[in-house]
Amino acid sequence: MISPGTELQAFLFRVLRANRALGVDDRSPAPEEPSAIASFSEGARAQARFMGDVYELLYCLENSIRELIESTLREAFAENWWADGVDDAIRKSAEKRRDDDAKARWHGPRGESLLSYVDFPQYADIILRQWVYFEALLGDRAWVQYYFEELNRTRRALAHTGRLTEADVERMEVRIRDWLRVVG
Repeated sequence: MISPGTELQAFLFRVLRANRALGVDDRSPAPEEPSAIASFSEGARAQARFMGDVYELLYCLENSIRELIESTLREAFAENWWADGVDDAIRKSAEKRRDDDAKARWHGPRGESLLSYVDFPQYADIILRQWVYFEALLGDRAWVQYYFEELNRTRRALAHTGRLTEADVERMEVRIRDWLRVVG
């Protein structure tokens, strides 16, 4: 006589084989670990969500600026846009950052372009040093200088996990709309 335990074991083995033959995953899902974010207060998480929305705006703007600079300089200098269109000190600084980042093989690169390694205020320096190529689009040197100086205040607060007020965010949104009106 077969014991009830052996009968159950044989039944479960047949179920397991049938499931495998049918491609059914018979493993029970591993319990999910709670996200590390759950360890922080709801107030901190709410502020982070708010700042995340603002970061999204900044991310899109900064990448738009990089695209404008690179496409304009490529049009002016072709494949030598980086060497001929960007000041030596900015180039060396960006190249050093890229090389330092490359040593951390476990971490992905900041981006494809060397402009990903340029500080935000340096975008204005690049534009203003090559003003002849940007003037038709941007029109006013003083506005460009002011624009990058003012937006950099907001960017620093955001990049260093500071808090922005609603008024700061509104100003940032106005500045971004200004940029979009100017560059299209």
